[in-house]
Amino acid sequence: MQSKVQIATLDSRPTNDGSVAAETLFWNGRLDNRGDLLFRLGASLRDTRTNAALATAAYDYWGADGLVHLIGDWSTVIRDRRSGTIVLASDFAGVRPLYYLVEGRRILWSGDLQALADATAPQELDEEYVAGLLSYGRCPNRTPYQGILSVPPGHAVCVSASGTFIRRFWDLPVVDQIRYRDERRYEEQFRSLFEEAVAVRLQGGSPVLAELSGGLDSSSVVSMASRLIRNGAVAAPSLQTVSYLWRNSLDEPFVREMEAFCGVEGFHISTHDAPVISTDQVGHAQPEQFAPVRSAAARVADRVGARVLLTGQGGDLLMGNWFDDSLQVAGHLRRLRLGRACSEALAWSRILALPVYWTLWRALRGALPPSLAPVGVYTLPDGSYVAKSSETSLVPAFVERTGLSGASRFSSTEWMHAPPERRKHFQALSSMLEQRTLKAPEPFQHLEYTHPFVHRPLVEFLMCVPAGVLCGPGEPRRLMRRALADLWPAKLQKRRSKGLFGAPWQEALRPMARQLLQAGDLEVVRRGFVDRTSLLSRLNRLTAGLDCNAYQLQQIVLLEFWLRGRWPEADRRVECRAA
Repeated sequence: MQSKVQIATLDSRPTNDGSVAAETLFWNGRLDNRGDLLFRLGASLRDTRTNAALATAAYDYWGADGLVHLIGDWSTVIRDRRSGTIVLASDFAGVRPLYYLVEGRRILWSGDLQALADATAPQELDEEYVAGLLSYGRCPNRTPYQGILSVPPGHAVCVSASGTFIRRFWDLPVVDQIRYRDERRYEEQFRSLFEEAVAVRLQGGSPVLAELSGGLDSSSVVSMASRLIRNGAVAAPSLQTVSYLWRNSLDEPFVREMEAFCGVEGFHISTHDAPVISTDQVGHAQPEQFAPVRSAAARVADRVGARVLLTGQGGDLLMGNWFDDSLQVAGHLRRLRLGRACSEALAWSRILALPVYWTLWRALRGALPPSLAPVGVYTLPDGSYVAKSSETSLVPAFVERTGLSGASRFSSTEWMHAPPERRKHFQALSSMLEQRTLKAPEPFQHLEYTHPFVHRPLVEFLMCVPAGVLCGPGEPRRLMRRALADLWPAKLQKRRSKGLFGAPWQEALRPMARQLLQAGDLEVVRRGFVDRTSLLSRLNRLTAGLDCNAYQLQQIVLLEFWLRGRWPEADRRVECRAA
């Protein structure tokens, strides 16, 4: 991965002398559709040796909109000599981040946020980033450093002497639909695309490491990768797995079952030895959860010589892991299929143990245009959403000046144009992509950290099939269980849920909370982000195991220790420069 900072000067006099129209200044990534690009670009190609050359040719031929034809995990910077524009772009999922800073007539960029921050010595903390972190866990397209931004996934940032504008080249497929007469075709197409998604990530010649949680998503990735390697269908020579376990973990028996089923060597990292968060490992360039346990996994990758790290991320959303997807009834109401709507409402009501009239009423409201639908109709029911308490401890003045009261500043509303039964799914996908939850964490930045379930052709297929194909009443992951059952041992086929990280989080957070309770000054309080009285009350409740909106509280704890360890260094550096 290219990590050094690169600089380009903005040219106010575009070149139109017939010379090379575009050149790639930076490329980081993998292209999965080289053959298709070579065919489509044909005679216009001057160089086909590298992925960077193909990216340049695609831009030269189609312009910024043509970047949509690049399928894979990538980011790039292209100089357009015709217009004097520097174009920075990132793939639709934002797996390979690209950071940039515009200073006068020059632009600096890097795939490594730490390198760019060190090179530019930012003087101010970006409060909008802090607001997003403390409220939603992340902030789209921003970093902790004022002026350093992240290229939005699926967009091209076009910078010239006349200014900067952002152009979208990939859209959520909210209006596309795929319908087959024979439901078995969904299974066949899904199976084919999933195999492709894993295979294109195994074409390197080095060993591969895969996260294995004991759930269906990571297990499917491991099993498919193992089969492809055994059959000689990919270049990767071997596969090992890494699992994060703790005492009395419900996942451990399933992890060991999958290791035996696939015949792979598994490395087990205990969250008691490498916790999900600690006072001295909260991220460096920016606040990051799971830094200690991921650092341990990175050491495993280095030990086995792995250059690729596969995950099962995105599977829960894309495979329809919804206990309550009763808004499918809204689709039937919208099409005036009243009999089908009533029968499905009855089926969902039995599963949810709710009155059928409630299910029908909720579906009727969901079928309304988004502007008329009551708030809460599309709240995500995946278990990671609303806490029992909504207490945040944020100072009202901070909320006001960062615009937190307007949630649209932190998320798009493109998903609202989807059919009513799919709006929730597109809302979740949009949030996952905007927040760049798929980018490589700091400990994994030297690896190809990649997610087969977020292979773009697979995503576009799964988001366009009928919702009932993915999930039915009492049948979460309906399509997945039919298409991939042979990839799992019998014990895993019967599994309906997976262990959560609640216990490791409590174990890690409580000593940190006690330390903060004994502290005199708190950075988050001194900077005006958090109310001290409210925070101390919640920290006391956390140590006692009482309700305190722990999910949001962990963001405050994370930021507090990151500010203590990281930002004072930046303050001192700036003071030294001024002196």
